[in-house]
Amino acid sequence: MRIAKPRYYVRLIRAFWQKHRRVILISLTITILAVFFLPKLVSLNPIKRQEKIGLAGRYNLTNLPNEIISLISYGLTIPLPDGSVEPGLAESWEVREDGKIYIFAIKENVRWHDGSEVLAKDINYNFSDVSVTVLDDHHIKFELKESFSPFPVVVSRPVFKNNLIGLGDYKAKKIERSGQIIRKLVLVPAKDSAKPNLIFHFFPNEEAAKTGYKLGEVDYLEEILAPGELENWDNTKIEKGVKYDRYTALFFNTQLDKFADKPIRQALAYAIEKRWEPRALSFYNPDSWAYNSTVKPYDKDLENARTLLGEGGEETVKQIKLSTIPSLANIAEQIKSDWQELGIETEIQFINSPDEEYEVILVNQQIPRDPDQYVLWHSTQVTNLSKYKSPKLDKLLEDGRKTLNQDERKTIYQDFQRFLVEDSPAVFLFYPTIYSLSRK
Repeated sequence: MRIAKPRYYVRLIRAFWQKHRRVILISLTITILAVFFLPKLVSLNPIKRQEKIGLAGRYNLTNLPNEIISLISYGLTIPLPDGSVEPGLAESWEVREDGKIYIFAIKENVRWHDGSEVLAKDINYNFSDVSVTVLDDHHIKFELKESFSPFPVVVSRPVFKNNLIGLGDYKAKKIERSGQIIRKLVLVPAKDSAKPNLIFHFFPNEEAAKTGYKLGEVDYLEEILAPGELENWDNTKIEKGVKYDRYTALFFNTQLDKFADKPIRQALAYAIEKRWEPRALSFYNPDSWAYNSTVKPYDKDLENARTLLGEGGEETVKQIKLSTIPSLANIAEQIKSDWQELGIETEIQFINSPDEEYEVILVNQQIPRDPDQYVLWHSTQVTNLSKYKSPKLDKLLEDGRKTLNQDERKTIYQDFQRFLVEDSPAVFLFYPTIYSLSRK
């Protein structure tokens, strides 16, 4: 067998180089550039971060959580934790005719996400009973039929041009729906490219949200009431918080004979061991400028409860149907046990909505940003869960929304809290604890 001489290989390599040297040089250049410059390019243009967030609830474009909407836009004013407001899109405003006219001066050179300047004519809150006049490009007037002191808080609602084109740090890139219900919402940074993309997945209930987390559909869960078995997951970080903008309470149907008398309602309030923290003494956010911390606390007092129950006369309550939602089942069971000590049998039934008939209902209720709670407690309102009627408290609510001076309003609303808690159309239990879950 003959072995090729070295000269043969030299001639072969030389011929290969002559034929392919251009390709070899280009490939070598690309390789060198990739080795030295690609890491720097990657560091300058990192892979875009994204956060997949899960929430429980059925939402459409009109009732998305404030925490999400405020990422996309803001209103003429911006709400503060204590219920007051600061300038938002409006740099200032003036109030005329005792709160019937509000004129807002809109900041100049503020732009929508599509790049166009925000003008007064773009502001549309779709008020049905307010006359709106565009005075010029940067001034808008709202004329109300009656004095309404909470109006600056009302216009803290974020404004949009159309299709969720807003003013905030994020803009909506994609919306997936099932009918009107939003299933997925993708937000991308409007200006700061260092911020992550936010992908919100909406689940019909909390159990479905936790299942989505387990399956890896989301990496974060927000506002979960009960983490359940996820508390034992090694790769899950759990943070605990309190939602002071809502409370959990029992509402008596005061239109029923058995709950028409105040002593009966007070007896049922005193019978409950308030074992939940943080306690809700009233129906106001404790951070509110109008909060009254001196209302009657109704700490458990079984002896007093029995005395008051006896004052109810022959129609003393012997049996109660307690309606609630499944997520509050454990709370309902504890209340049932407490009322049993008073000799009252309690039947727990689950409902889907407060619109259904009930004797007593245990639910969570959102607290308005402004101290005005007319829609929740005035006798004319269908949203008055206790169906409570009190001419005195109706008058306080009416006066509160017509009074412009904050000190005077504070006096009105503190009296309102004190009188309503004394009458006990509801038993205020606690501000709900919520959990946020994330993968470590």
